[in-house]
Formats: sequence, structure tokens, C-alpha cells
Amino acid sequence: MRYRIIYYIAKGTWINKGIRAITWLPNIGTIGVTHVSFWGPDKFGKFSAFLGIKMSYEQSFTEDKVLYLGQCWTSTTRKTHSDDPAGTKVRDASLVLKTPENWYYTEHEVDGPSFFRAMCNAKARVRTNKGYAFRDLTRFIMPLWLLKATRLADNGREICSEHVEQWLVDMGVLKKNTIPSPRRLWRNVVKGTDIETRRLSDNKVMYVETKKVK
Repeated sequence: MRYRIIYYIAKGTWINKGIRAITWLPNIGTIGVTHVSFWGPDKFGKFSAFLGIKMSYEQSFTEDKVLYLGQCWTSTTRKTHSDDPAGTKVRDASLVLKTPENWYYTEHEVDGPSFFRAMCNAKARVRTNKGYAFRDLTRFIMPLWLLKATRLADNGREICSEHVEQWLVDMGVLKKNTIPSPRRLWRNVVKGTDIETRRLSDNKVMYVETKKVK
């Protein structure tokens, strides 16, 4: 079963700017990821399809438009409408990936039973969503000794990288939960492997492991 982890890199809101700034020093050599999601394909195992769109009645040519398929799982403060609560949720990829130039991805494969077991757990976390874990963001600015002493973690809520990390733990890809920053999660995923990080807009390889491709 194929899946993707997608990484958002853009100037964004004050939250994105803050996360990028406070997670840079402990993760020098990583890309400026401020948000991550777990991307599962559609029932046919596809992540995208091309649609030919006619420009107008007078014009005979068409333009290829990419339709992103499947679903994206994460925890976010972003809302698609006024009644859309913040926190752990699943959305159609077509609603999430509206600016593909700002998204990067790594593609992976796992056996079907592990994938669906992790999906069941993720669905349960969506059903019991209690909001976004703003308190967990303070972990990124705390010295290690204080973090260990306080054992700070908002167990009733999640941040984006925490949710994606739980997918990986449930599938047996990662060994333990650490509630990493988005930058650190990217490094944990690609370090010591030949996994390519690609830009979604054109599928161009941008990084192999943590090294930028020239």
C-alpha cells in the first residue's frame, strides 16, 4: 500500500512563521517545514489524475489540470468553513492541496494490514477530536531538561507532526512517539534512507535524504 507524507513550506500565517523560526536551530540542515499531513491514495491506489479542461467555447485547445485524489490526515488550525473545528481531521486531498507549489512529499510503501490498522486508529482520533494542541507547540522552545522534568504533552489533542508520527508508529515504520516538530519529522523520515523529497507541483526531486539536489 503506497502512502505519502506531505510537507508544507511557505511564508504562511504567524503560526507558520513562528514554527519555522523556533524549530530552525535544533534542526539545522532541514527544510523549512511548518505543517505536515499524511496522504492516503484513493481506492484505486492513485494520488492524482489529469483533467482536460476546455478554456472557452471559442477555443479548441484544452489545458491539463491536476486533480488530487485520496485523503489527507492531520491536525490543523485551518478551517474550510465556519463550522469546521480546529484539531485532528481528515479532508479530501483536492481541498488541501490547492497550492501545490508550496507542498513537498515523500512516497512510501507498507503492507495493507498495517496501513488499514493505522487508519482505524486515525479515524478514532478524528472522532474524538478535542481541538488543536497549542500547548504542545511550547515543547519546541523548552530546553531538554525542562521538557523531561515537566513531561509536557497535551494528551487530549494533537499537532500535525504528532498525528502523522502516530500513523508511522502504528504502521511499524517508526519505533516510538516523540511529538517532533515538522522539521524533525521530515528528518526522521528521510535520514539514513534513499527516499526522495519531491515538489508536488512538478514532481521534481529536490532532496535525496537531507541533501539538496543541484
